[in-house]
Amino acid sequence: MNEKVHNNNEVTMDQLMNQMEKPAIGRGRVKAEVHSILPDGVFLILDGKLDGFLPESELVRDINEYKKGDELEVLILKNDEEQGQSVVSEKKIYHKIAQKKVEDAFKKKENIEGIIDEEIKGGYQVTLLKGIKAFLPGSESMYKRGRAPLNKKLNFRVIKYRKQRGAPNIVVSLKEIKKEYVEKYFEKFELGQIVSGKVESIKNFGAFVKLNDYITALIPASEISWDNTKRISDILKIGENVEGKIINLDLNEEKISLSVKQLTPDPWLDVLGKYPVGGVVNGEVKNITPFGFFVALEPGVEGLVHISEVFWGNVKKDLKSVVETGEMVKVLIKEIDDKKRTISLSYKEVLGNPWDNVSEKYFQDKIYEGKVVKILPMGVIVELEDYVSGFVPVSEISWNFVDSIEDVVKEGDMVKVKILSIDEENEKMRMSIKQGEEDPWRNVIENYSVGDKVTGTVKRFTKNGAIVLIDECNVEAFLPISQVTIRRIEEIEEELNIGDQREFKIIKVIYQPENDLRNMRVSIRQLLKDKEQEEARKMIDQMNEGIDESGETSMEKQLKQIQEKMENSEEEE
Repeated sequence: MNEKVHNNNEVTMDQLMNQMEKPAIGRGRVKAEVHSILPDGVFLILDGKLDGFLPESELVRDINEYKKGDELEVLILKNDEEQGQSVVSEKKIYHKIAQKKVEDAFKKKENIEGIIDEEIKGGYQVTLLKGIKAFLPGSESMYKRGRAPLNKKLNFRVIKYRKQRGAPNIVVSLKEIKKEYVEKYFEKFELGQIVSGKVESIKNFGAFVKLNDYITALIPASEISWDNTKRISDILKIGENVEGKIINLDLNEEKISLSVKQLTPDPWLDVLGKYPVGGVVNGEVKNITPFGFFVALEPGVEGLVHISEVFWGNVKKDLKSVVETGEMVKVLIKEIDDKKRTISLSYKEVLGNPWDNVSEKYFQDKIYEGKVVKILPMGVIVELEDYVSGFVPVSEISWNFVDSIEDVVKEGDMVKVKILSIDEENEKMRMSIKQGEEDPWRNVIENYSVGDKVTGTVKRFTKNGAIVLIDECNVEAFLPISQVTIRRIEEIEEELNIGDQREFKIIKVIYQPENDLRNMRVSIRQLLKDKEQEEARKMIDQMNEGIDESGETSMEKQLKQIQEKMENSEEEE
């Protein structure tokens, strides 16, 4: 036996032996007082004498929980006369008491304290009141496999207690406690009541709030704030306490839904009074979509500016080129549906319709500068200012033939246009690009005539000829296939290529601006025929010259010279 004991109590073996007498024989259940703690047990004072030893294996609590002076109730197991002490047990006394408490808890449906020792097949082994073994089925635990807290004090409900030889068969439940607690909780609270809890987690669809150990409520995302542009994380943080109004109680599903936004007044209750139709208000651009943009008039109150209320006229611009998210804009209230909680807004009406005073700024037959904003199959749209534009038909794009509009103008080009007509009621203009410049055909008719020679470049082929751009006057002329060469040809490509620069003879000019007729025809064939006629005339003139001393004419001399050259050439070969 060790001479040194715990709790700083120094006792010698002689002192212990002197204090101990022969143990009483046959004593059963007795009261005892802790005298000192040893590594393997506890010394006790029985009936005022130091003659009891309580081994560690017979303790109810951990040995470190005992201290000098503690009063215990023990059962004498045996008397050791040689050692002069009685060996006692606290556990056997306590076990009977604890077992009776467990049985009483079962009958009265009361909770009883215990810990989960370990996970076993089908559930968990549990120790109740530090000594009574019980079984916790997995279905009654509320824990997933591997998630149960071991050696942590918990309250259990005994759902089965059957006496049998040896230890009783005891089954416990955590689920029953929760069920009873939840039922009482749901009876205690009602719709509209304010409760508080701690934010446990945040998901896209809402936030979970722990109200107590057994009940967790959900705050749906739609119930976080009247301002639906706010994210949940902008309002709530994990771990913080939050209050909410109960908006749904479902005992069968054990679900509670809360609302944070309903703790404050609904901003839509006074929308009709605060925002009269026709009024102009300031708002913040919250979201831009392909069909329009949303404007927040105040937290929780938003309206839509449909794309049709952004631009005057049939304009299809990128909305992000007009407004930006977060920008403050002025809008006009067009319509409010407080039942559907929708507001229709107008951006363009605040700016004003530029067509209202278009007749004061633009005049028919006058020339202005504009920007090509759209190319269409039948013409182009030219914008004079924001939302004021007109249509230029293909026939008014160029004085020359237009095969492809993109070859003449492109989107973004700045051009001069002449206003041909203005329709204020329908907000339309008809324009001309070609008439924004001087008519080049006037120069043609004043300075060129049939029979004049001109130079030009072959631009493209047609079914019956080619289009030639005349260099000197920048107009297009038509070269018929019959006028390409003297001989007959089937395909114009036999004689010409795109890009060829040639000399032509004007064979026809039509200029009737009142009938919108402007035309020129040119010929290569006529130039060739003119050249042949000129050569023939020269030959005739030479033949008519005088005869020389040999009696030969100039023509005869030339023929003779040619013949001699041919003969000399044959001899050389």
